[in-house]
Amino acid sequence: MPSPVLDLRTARRWAVTARVMLAGARDRIDALNVFPVADGDTGTNMYLTFDAALDFVRGQFQLGAGTDRLDEGLRLIARGMLLGARGNSGVILSQLTRGLSEAVGPDVEAAGPEEIALAFETAARTAWDALAAPVEGTILTVARAAAEGARAAVDRGRPLYGEPDDQLLVGHVVSEALSEAQQALADTPRLLPALAVAGVVDAGGAGLVLVIEALQAVLEDRPHLAVDDLPTWWQQPTATPDLPGSASCASGPGAPGAAGELDGEVEVMFLLTESDAERADRLRAHLSRIGSSVVVGGGPQDYQVHVHLDDPRLAVEAGSLAGVVVDVRLTSLADGTALPAARLSHGAASQGRSDAPPVEPPPIAVVACGLGEGVHDLLVRAGAQVVPSGPRHRASAGQLLAAMRASGARDVVVLPNDRDTVLVAQAAAEEATREGIAAHVVPTGTLVQGLAALAVLDPSGRPAQVLAAMADAARACRPGALTRAERDAETPVGHCRTGQWLGIVDGDIVAVGDDLEPVAAVVLDGLWHEAAEVLTVLTGARAEPGGLATLLAEVETRHTGAEIVVIDGGQPTYPYLLGVE
Repeated sequence: MPSPVLDLRTARRWAVTARVMLAGARDRIDALNVFPVADGDTGTNMYLTFDAALDFVRGQFQLGAGTDRLDEGLRLIARGMLLGARGNSGVILSQLTRGLSEAVGPDVEAAGPEEIALAFETAARTAWDALAAPVEGTILTVARAAAEGARAAVDRGRPLYGEPDDQLLVGHVVSEALSEAQQALADTPRLLPALAVAGVVDAGGAGLVLVIEALQAVLEDRPHLAVDDLPTWWQQPTATPDLPGSASCASGPGAPGAAGELDGEVEVMFLLTESDAERADRLRAHLSRIGSSVVVGGGPQDYQVHVHLDDPRLAVEAGSLAGVVVDVRLTSLADGTALPAARLSHGAASQGRSDAPPVEPPPIAVVACGLGEGVHDLLVRAGAQVVPSGPRHRASAGQLLAAMRASGARDVVVLPNDRDTVLVAQAAAEEATREGIAAHVVPTGTLVQGLAALAVLDPSGRPAQVLAAMADAARACRPGALTRAERDAETPVGHCRTGQWLGIVDGDIVAVGDDLEPVAAVVLDGLWHEAAEVLTVLTGARAEPGGLATLLAEVETRHTGAEIVVIDGGQPTYPYLLGVE
């Protein structure tokens, strides 16, 4: 029989179950990618979103931040999913948990049908509103259908099947949401021609359906592999004395201005694992701004972290954005005694130090995503802090947030340089804004658009004007790409075989062929326009030496005065990225 309510233990089981199910299905979801290229990682992004969320919660349990309250527990899971969100689909998943956490009040021990329906509606509405040009036939359509199914069940007030006086349970609401989501997923090829051509359903929608199926399985108490083997840190916490700072929490994580109300300071030490030098440097920079006596030593993957600050949660959360936090130790600087694990309120964590001298913030900073040694150097020389991110290796919202924090700037511009990281960048920017950072996202869909935006960066200019100039430059750059097909598939311009060249303009496949130059010629014809002045070619790790030399010479002859710039980017996925400005 379906569960009447969703309590904290059920919510925890759902998170673990969804992670396990996504781990098993992520390759199949990745394979639903419309284009036969190597950047289809929707299933991987969804899996990593849940995986990172569990790592975040593990770090909080290391600190002793367990809870037996539903609202606090849901907020903790939602926070972890937000910071761990990868790809647009990962952000939408995080919004489902966030919607549930917002629907549950502090005195509610279990969520009922109305709260579940609100969670689905909040997730769908937020996802649709976040995109400038939402498209039917995607995860957005599936999310909306799930919300409509849940709301229909609540409005009816009874199960779809059964007697008129049967009680409506949470399990019934989820089942109807799942049924509508499954139907919407099956309809995605009809709504999106590219899916019909490829003969697949939408990958993001498939992942969302799987996550709802995980919730249904838990609510119906159906056995699932690993569900009965919950990690020990998911168990109910033991109540212990509060840590310094826990009583002053009153607003969202990272809320400024609360540090002056804290009673004392704490020495925080922990081991940071599964990290790297770049993330460790960002952690060191951020901790130096919110604490003192900062040490982040070790490497190349494991680091010992030491910091003095008022609220230890700030250090542990920052650490969770740089790797996996284990072995947390807290010591009172007032009397040198070890502080035990504590039950903390998850409503907030303070940001900053009341005794820190005022520091003049640097000018406008830029955080840019990119992969490849040449790409990294290009972005750095142009004035950006680089977060490694790209197809199949996409950054999380927490990693972008960490880079914004580490910049120390009051105004930060984020360049996702990837269509599937735009929502992630927006989610990170919203969190940064809550912490007092004026974060702005220029929704660059490719690296060449990001480079075009950086070319007009004026770090000392007025933020509004700088942002407008960068956005205009990105829009003026029309992107294209050349890559090899990773598998046999149907495309809008015909069948392609594994290994054939694919030409892409503005995200659409426009040419298929055995030889590079004929395909590249179609792409350049599609990119060029009357006002074009500059052609940028970013060569990747799999580019053919001199592969476009003859064609580029012809372009230079045909378009007298046009500037052609060829740059060794070293990007791993696309052999050639092109941009016409």
